[in-house]
This record gives sequence, structure tokens and C-alpha cells, in this order.
Amino acid sequence: MDIDLTQLVTNNVDVIKVDINVSYDEERLRKVGIRELNNTTFVGKIKKLYEGYEISGILKGVMILPDDITLEDVKYEFSIDILENFDEMDEDQDNNLIIINNNLDISDFLWQNIVLEIPLKVVDEKNKNITLEGDGWRFITEEELEKERSNESPFDELDSKFDFKEGDDKNGSSS
Repeated sequence: MDIDLTQLVTNNVDVIKVDINVSYDEERLRKVGIRELNNTTFVGKIKKLYEGYEISGILKGVMILPDDITLEDVKYEFSIDILENFDEMDEDQDNNLIIINNNLDISDFLWQNIVLEIPLKVVDEKNKNITLEGDGWRFITEEELEKERSNESPFDELDSKFDFKEGDDKNGSSS
């Protein structure tokens, strides 16, 4: 995804418009948990600043991600507003925007933005109220676990193992 900046560098134009389809190989997608990347485009512009350049625009598309409960495919639409300033002389840039021979490769820069947009948890609407229990087991959240632990004594389970008669103390002796 190289963009020729020659017109901008020589001050023939003030802005270069960008409208490209964005795609990456399957291996790169799988490494970050994306199954597919569909209809992904970047529409924006690049302009020369006094010192450096500015790239701005909208990166949008559809990620296919695994559902966290069922591992089925889930469509996740994303739209990212991008506004980034960069200097061609700055060696310590974190944004991967480097100009070589008046060409700017924005593929790694766009990739960084896509990866940042991947949600931590993806659950399809049809699975939001799915029953997560079976014969002798159930799924509980951390909050439910803490609540259950705070409501019980650590000796409750032990007390239920012994059958105390009324009038007996818990040491097993009668009064």
C-alpha cells in the first residue's frame, strides 16, 4: 500500500487523496485472532505540514472473530478515525510511517490500528443468554464466586459431614 508523495514533496499539490482497499494475508490475521477481514477500506488524505506530514481519514471494515462461548464466527464492524502526524526525519516513530524514495507505505500503520480495534470479548447476540451449566457443573463469573465465598463459612461443608444430635456440642461430647 505504497503512496507516491512526489507531488506533495515538490509542492505541486497541497493534499493527496487516498482511497484504497485494505487486505492482509491469512497468517497475519490468524496470529491476532482474526478469522477474516472483509470490505476494509481507508479513505483519507495526506498533507504536508511545516515539519512533516499529516495522514487523516477513516479506516473501516468487518472483522470475522470467534465467539468467546461457542467459537462460531461473529461479524464485528469497525470504523476508526485516524489523525496522525509524522516526520520523515524522525527515527524513533512508533507509528511505522516511513518515507522511502518519496513513497509512503501505510500497510503497517493501518495494521496497527486494526489490531487496536480488536475487542477483548466477542459474544454473538444469540449466545448472550445461553445456559452455561450441565450435569454437575455450571459456569459462574468472578463476581458470583466472590459473593458465594463471602456468604459461606469455610466450616459449613465440614459441619454437614457430621450428624450432631441436639444437645451435643460440635466436639462430639454430650452434655
